[in-house]
This record gives sequence, structure tokens and C-alpha cells, in this order.
Amino acid sequence: MQSILIFTLLVGFISAQAPIPTRPDGYGVGGPADAHVVVEMFLDTLCPSCKASWPTVLQVIQAYGTKIHFRFHTFPLPYHTNAFVTAQGVHVISNVTNRNLDSIFKYVTKVFENQEAWYNDATKNMTMTQVVDSLATFVAQLDLVTKAQFLAGMANDDINFETRVSWKYACSRGVVGTPTFLINGVATSADDSWSLADWKSVIDPILASNDVLPPKVDACPPGQTECTYLPGKTECCLAGERCIQNVGCRCFNLKLGNQCL
Repeated sequence: MQSILIFTLLVGFISAQAPIPTRPDGYGVGGPADAHVVVEMFLDTLCPSCKASWPTVLQVIQAYGTKIHFRFHTFPLPYHTNAFVTAQGVHVISNVTNRNLDSIFKYVTKVFENQEAWYNDATKNMTMTQVVDSLATFVAQLDLVTKAQFLAGMANDDINFETRVSWKYACSRGVVGTPTFLINGVATSADDSWSLADWKSVIDPILASNDVLPPKVDACPPGQTECTYLPGKTECCLAGERCIQNVGCRCFNLKLGNQCL
């Protein structure tokens, strides 16, 4: 019986798929999304370690500007009772302001600065309606959106679903806690103890490696021809090969099944 239950759970886990977001998940600033360095942060706005990491994250964003792309994703932890509420608040601000990144980042920063107001102990005698109302009052005081707009967003099923999709997306990336940092899709040991210098020690070498072009071929051996298929990228084509831009040396001989002579 136990083995059947385990098998059933495994089948359910394998067949389950996180919903595909209507746009790439998260909120990004800096350079393009395909920059040489992409830093992702999965955060919980009621997580003390995320709060401690955030000032340095803002320093990294300021230091590199458009040289890197930084993107954060909401990942409310279940044992922070009100984390999903404050996470949905991110998506509400995004929807009401048409994804105004200044407003979104200001919301996250200010919730971090005041997160104790929505800790479990601080709200243990409040209903969920009262918690949402207190957050709406707080947001209105920041002049990001009106209290009525925020409350309407919190009651919106589509925005609630969007918040849940974002959480499931994080799970699909293997995220299990916060803060989690990825650089170019790879998990790092970065945490709230990292300084700007620590971040630079990882990011700078990656940026530098993309500034170095491979050496140009000095001369091709006899019988081969030089092929510069991309700026700074050259190779030698064998007899029967053609130089194809953006690709390199390739054979095109239908009679021989695209095999070179």
C-alpha cells in the first residue's frame, strides 16, 4: 500500500507542469535580458535575509547599470503567514502602474524596510482582511497607487493567479528558499553577507571574458581558405567547404550528401 502511494505521488509530481507565464517572469532592470551577465534574485518580501541582501543588490544595480541585467522574482515562503499578501502586492503595483519599475522597486524597498509590521507575531490577532487593509494603507502613503486601486488589485483573481504562477515558476527553477541568487542561470552561494566587492569578484571576470575576442587565424594551411564568419572569429575552410556568414565553414554537395570531397 505504501509503495502504491509513493508511486502515485511520483506520477503526479512528474506529470505536473507549472503554468506558462503570459510573459517572462519577474521584474528586470539594467541591460537587455540577454546581457552577458544576468543576475536573478528570488525573494520573499518578509524574509529578513532578503531584507539584509537588498541594499547591496541595489548597489550592484547602480554599479553596473546597463552592463548586466538584474531581475527579481517573488517567492513567498509558506511559514511567513503574510508573505503571499505582500508578494501579490508587487504584482498589483505592476498591473496598476503598467509595470513601472521605479514604483515596483520602491514598493519592494519600502516593504523590506517595514516588514516587521507584517510578521507573524505582529499580525496574529488580525484577520486577513485587516492585514490586506493595513498594507493598502501603507502603499497609499507611499503615493504609488491609491488605497482603492490596491484593494481592487488584491481582490483581482487574475493578479492572484499571476502571483501563484510566479511562485510555481520559482519551484520549477529548483528554488527552495530565499534569498536565492542565480548568475546566468546557475545557482550561487551569494547571500546577505555578500558585499559589493564580493559581487564584483564574480561578475567582473565574466564581463571581461566577453570582451576578449579569439585570436585571428594568421594564415591557413595550403589548400585551405580563410573564413571570417563573425567579427573577430575566423577559421580555415577545407577543400569543398564554403564560408557561411554567422555559421562558418560548411559543405554543400547534394550528390555526396553534403560531404566534402
